[in-house]
Amino acid sequence: MVFGLRRSPADDLLREVRAEQLNTLFRQMPIVVAVNVVNAAITAIVLERLADLPWPAMWFCAVLLVSAARSVLWLRHRRANSPAKADGSWAVLAAGGALAAGLCWGVGGALLFAVLPVQGQMFLTVVIGGMCAGAVVMSASHLSTALAFLLSASLPLAMLFFFQGTTTGNALGIMILVFAAALSLGARHFNLFFAETIRLRLELSRANRRLQDEIAERQAAEAALHQAQKLEAIGQLTGGIAHDFNNLLTIVIGNLTLAMGRIGGNPSTRPLLQSALQAAERGGALIQRLLAFARRQRLDPKPVDLSRLLAGIEELLGHTLGGGVRLAISSEPDLPPALVDANQLELAILNLTINARDAMPEGGSLQIALGRRRAGDGSPPELSQGEYVVVSIGDTGTGMDEETLARAFEPFFTTKGLGAGSGLGLPMVQGFAAQSGGAVQIRSKLGEGTTIELWLPRAEEPGLDKPAALGALLATALGAIC
Repeated sequence: MVFGLRRSPADDLLREVRAEQLNTLFRQMPIVVAVNVVNAAITAIVLERLADLPWPAMWFCAVLLVSAARSVLWLRHRRANSPAKADGSWAVLAAGGALAAGLCWGVGGALLFAVLPVQGQMFLTVVIGGMCAGAVVMSASHLSTALAFLLSASLPLAMLFFFQGTTTGNALGIMILVFAAALSLGARHFNLFFAETIRLRLELSRANRRLQDEIAERQAAEAALHQAQKLEAIGQLTGGIAHDFNNLLTIVIGNLTLAMGRIGGNPSTRPLLQSALQAAERGGALIQRLLAFARRQRLDPKPVDLSRLLAGIEELLGHTLGGGVRLAISSEPDLPPALVDANQLELAILNLTINARDAMPEGGSLQIALGRRRAGDGSPPELSQGEYVVVSIGDTGTGMDEETLARAFEPFFTTKGLGAGSGLGLPMVQGFAAQSGGAVQIRSKLGEGTTIELWLPRAEEPGLDKPAALGALLATALGAIC
């Protein structure tokens, strides 16, 4: 953001192009410095033999100092982190280093002209021209740096020829200016071509990333749709069977109750009937969980104060968790009520609490947090727009791997031992949440624990629903197999 205005994608792309141009310049800087030093050394040796004076050696020392400074600049840029490399000060320093190197050749060459024979002057002019042409090739990625060296190396010689006041001097000066102008135009052309190439590459990279993201989103949507269709099909089948089986169990339980009332003085038969009745009642509880998964249970949604609801069952949750698990309950201030069936919500929270307890055999902590969230703020994708009340239950247990997490809501899937779980706890909670107009979201990592978020629709008006009796809830909890 600049002055409160959001930066456009075009501005971001331009900034990336300029940063890549600068990085390319610094990647090539060791070659530029090495060529500068080698050519200066050869030039100094040749000129010293032609002039038989120490001035070329002194000029070479100046070139070495500037080259050393540019090498230090390159090392600092290499060690800087990525955000710092995009700082505009690096561009100024790079252009300043090129300007200093160009002045060594331009001003130094102009000063050496006075003590060199004609052969040495011709040699130095050719070398400076070659250095200018090389600068265009090596530094064209960053136009200001290329021009800084090109102009500072060529213009002093042109001025020297003009100051001679001769026809030959003026002609040479004009030729150098034309040469410098042509190289400047060539550098600009190379720079534009290089920038356009970088821009196209960055746009292609961005398009490829967007395509990959879209493919990943589509695959995730297809997987979610496949899972939803599978669960819907299982739910329809399960709901139909459970409904019919519930009718049969009703007849069985009724007849067993009548039989117990008619056995009279036959005490040996009563325990048998009592055992059969208890088994039928457990079957009825199982049917209720199946109906909850199939979203066919009877709900009585009312505005519920979740803080009061949790306070009412906190003692029960503590007993359920046992002494080895620490329970912590927190809530946002002024939390709005949720539109939900209070009794079924208590059962869902109890189911999740039992699952969390079983995932912490060595003890741990369970955090239940209440808050308000809007759809889209990390919400399950199936939720419609609006505000929701979220019950977040997080444990520090064993967690789940990717494969287990993908099957967590499948009915009858359980990681517990034989007879220790029916695999209907999470499917029941999911079915209840979906039937209530909400959703369930689960996050887990192996060895780090699990967090389950129960998203419930917010009630339009405040209200309090009477919580279920603790005794009945405890009996249901002890009889349920999660």
